[in-house]
Amino acid sequence: MASPVRPRAGGELRDLEEQTPVGEIFLGALMRRQLALSLGVAATMVTALGAQPLAAWLWPAYGQIQVFSIPLPWLVLGAGSYPLLIALGLYYVRNAERIDDEFSELLDP
Repeated sequence: MASPVRPRAGGELRDLEEQTPVGEIFLGALMRRQLALSLGVAATMVTALGAQPLAAWLWPAYGQIQVFSIPLPWLVLGAGSYPLLIALGLYYVRNAERIDDEFSELLDP
């Protein structure tokens, strides 16, 4: 009777270093998770920034509002976009590091 195959300690790291098919699967999964995160952040940014001109076009009264003689849509795009970009950047960095940490924990023997 054959004994069950036990996973070897550190085998995942060796699979990556030797570029085995199993290592390619691990690396592919990591890259897919990172791609999904980056596409989600990019889609959020494009949607949020693209909604401003669309709102001004669909709701003309919004485009006519002036704050210190600056049209509100321009003010929102000019000053309001920076906090959004900073928040999205922080979200991306934290989640990318979390994904990398989980991947590193998988490889630790």
